[in-house]
Amino acid sequence: MFYPVLLAVAISICGFFSFPGPRGFLAELAARLVLMTLDKKKYIVMNDIYIPAYDGLYTQIDHLIVSNNGVVVVETKSFGGDISGSPREKYWKSSKGGHVKKVLNPIRQNSYHIKMLRQNCPGLGEGTIHSVVCLSFGANAEVGTRTPITTPMSLRKTVVDILGGEPGDGKTKDRMATSIGGIIIRSAGIRARHRELLRAREKKIRTGFCPRCGARLLYKRGSRGIYRICSRYPSCKFRMEKPHNKYTN
Repeated sequence: MFYPVLLAVAISICGFFSFPGPRGFLAELAARLVLMTLDKKKYIVMNDIYIPAYDGLYTQIDHLIVSNNGVVVVETKSFGGDISGSPREKYWKSSKGGHVKKVLNPIRQNSYHIKMLRQNCPGLGEGTIHSVVCLSFGANAEVGTRTPITTPMSLRKTVVDILGGEPGDGKTKDRMATSIGGIIIRSAGIRARHRELLRAREKKIRTGFCPRCGARLLYKRGSRGIYRICSRYPSCKFRMEKPHNKYTN
């Protein structure tokens, strides 16, 4: 009875709040409530963690589940409706109620999280980390990817299907959880500091300077359009696509 009650609560609160700000928070809360129902003997769940990333920044992982059979990293997004795009594109399209908007590709975002996790915890191995994207209730994604894209309704089943297995002695699970716990940044005010660093980085890019080395950024045209690259390339490898509009996620 416990799981259906939690799921009903998650659906209710996500349906009650429909504004963009609360939606993001509630999407993560719904996923957190669902993950609370996982067997604690088989799985260790970590929510809203920060780990080191490139350029002196941090990256925030919404949900991370550890078991003897590997790790699942969950990226939650509040957008729903019909989702279209491809795994490699930076932006997807979300269509709901006749409104179409571009949204950041959560598969690419989660790939970065996993890359930073592997870089900071090399002992985890290459094949033990799995990516899952959890969208809002009622989302229908057509993006042609092998990465599981789910909603809170089926998130629990998705995680269990990926990790499965018996609890065993728990040594592998505990070892991996300890390794990950060692890189988590737990300092007070980490969320505010993370946002401050991102704003500083965005300001540098906006004014034409490389956020890594401080050199000038140049505009280049490639097969996929215009991009910006550090003038000190290849000694500095900073590069990014040039945004044409403001996008939301």
